[in-house]
Amino acid sequence: MSLSTIGSIANHIAKNFEFPTGISGNLVEIVDASRINVQNFTGDTIGSDSISEKYQHAILWHAQADAIDLLNSQSWGDKIKLDTLEVENKVGQMSAQQFRDMADRALNNLGRNVSFGKTLV
Repeated sequence: MSLSTIGSIANHIAKNFEFPTGISGNLVEIVDASRINVQNFTGDTIGSDSISEKYQHAILWHAQADAIDLLNSQSWGDKIKLDTLEVENKVGQMSAQQFRDMADRALNNLGRNVSFGKTLV
């Protein structure tokens, strides 16, 4: 599966998690914010429709962590029950922090663009 656009990453997340409409409808914006974070960290320009493979995992994992954090902040919880209607939170076994840790490791592997200069005194 190609994850070279923010839309394809958002679709990948939507297929692997069952988020409520309020979150799944905002996945493209969540992924784009993650793309910008990775871009700011590395100092490289990352387009929204031509994401290099080396950035895809960092963006994906940060976006998943952000979506899970948003889900948890809305008090979705593990189960909501109303009379005979029961809805489960099926985000999975991995927490937002685990996804964030994986994304941070991916970012550290990418490194940053740094330039040094020499000053003559």
